[in-house]
Amino acid sequence: MDVAKQVVELGISQWSTMAEDWEQEAPQLMAAVSEALAAAPWGNGVEGLQFKTAHFNGGGPNQMLTQCAELTTQITDAGERLRTTVDNTLHANAVTYEDVTNGLKEI
Repeated sequence: MDVAKQVVELGISQWSTMAEDWEQEAPQLMAAVSEALAAAPWGNGVEGLQFKTAHFNGGGPNQMLTQCAELTTQITDAGERLRTTVDNTLHANAVTYEDVTNGLKEI
């Protein structure tokens, strides 16, 4: 299997750039959602309280914000994990190729 390291490196670099941008933007977006929720625009009437109950059911937006923070970390970390995996794979392939080549020379 031949892996075009330059193509993979370009993809990982693009991923890392996107992840860094998202890591900077995500907290601001999550803060905006938190502020909107804190404003409680649904009001205190019966309909508003019913909406709030339904909206926050099962964790609602609070769970979404928690998951967003967790996913942001995973997205950011994925680039380096992938880079390490690719490097390890390329190294293993090179060692295997060398072993096979040396084995064929002996035949």
